[in-house]
Amino acid sequence: MFCVYVQKYMKQEKSGSSRYKMKVMQTIDQDVLTVRELALTATFTALVFMSTAIFSFELVPTTGYFNFGESFVYISALIGGPIVGAIAGGFGSFLADAFLGYGDFAPATLVIKGLEGLVVGLLFRFSDRVDQQKRRVFLTLITVFIILFTLILNFEEGSFIAESGFNLGTYSLPGVILILFALGLTLVIWLVEFKLKYRGKMALSCILAGPIIIVGYFLWEVIALGFPVETALFEVPFNVAQVIFGTLIAVPIVTYLDELGVLPARKSLEQQ
Repeated sequence: MFCVYVQKYMKQEKSGSSRYKMKVMQTIDQDVLTVRELALTATFTALVFMSTAIFSFELVPTTGYFNFGESFVYISALIGGPIVGAIAGGFGSFLADAFLGYGDFAPATLVIKGLEGLVVGLLFRFSDRVDQQKRRVFLTLITVFIILFTLILNFEEGSFIAESGFNLGTYSLPGVILILFALGLTLVIWLVEFKLKYRGKMALSCILAGPIIIVGYFLWEVIALGFPVETALFEVPFNVAQVIFGTLIAVPIVTYLDELGVLPARKSLEQQ
């Protein structure tokens, strides 16, 4: 009887010890994950800042600037997730605005770029959980928005005439060109949806978050800074270009890192 009691006690001790070890390991894993996220956030914040501050070109009419920081906002969100994307995108871009002397835009940039990074990360993370029908309904709404927004610009201006910040002089861009560009953009979105899988999910996540900066900066310039509508409209094509170039740069980089095995967690998404 005594031996049976001792054996039962030893089993309980082993069981308790195993549970304790599991809790310790879980705690260590959580700490490592936290450290990893902090490291990713700090690294991507620095990368967003540098890519925005170094590769920037002033847009004279709006006193804003075109930059390539969008690509690292997207990369941070695709790799690190929505929280890392929001912090790195928001603070990295905010610091770049402050550093370059665009203080009037800095508060808006903190919110707009942070929200953009958050949305890209959320769209990519939950892309596999949204069924095809709902995703295509959402894409249809985005398509309608892009076309309607472009038509509004066309009816408002008729033509797009402004002084270029790249010192290319004065140029005229007829409104019909903007409409054709919008139609081309929506065509690309639907081609990505039908033809691409893993890369398509990344590209769509970036493109669908694009209206955040396009509309966000337009509203900030008109409402907060008091720019005339025609002046604020000047920046719209450049913000669209930032979204496109950012996507074209971010998707191949993340794909390449994935193929190298640097992002093993992404493998399951690619195989689905």
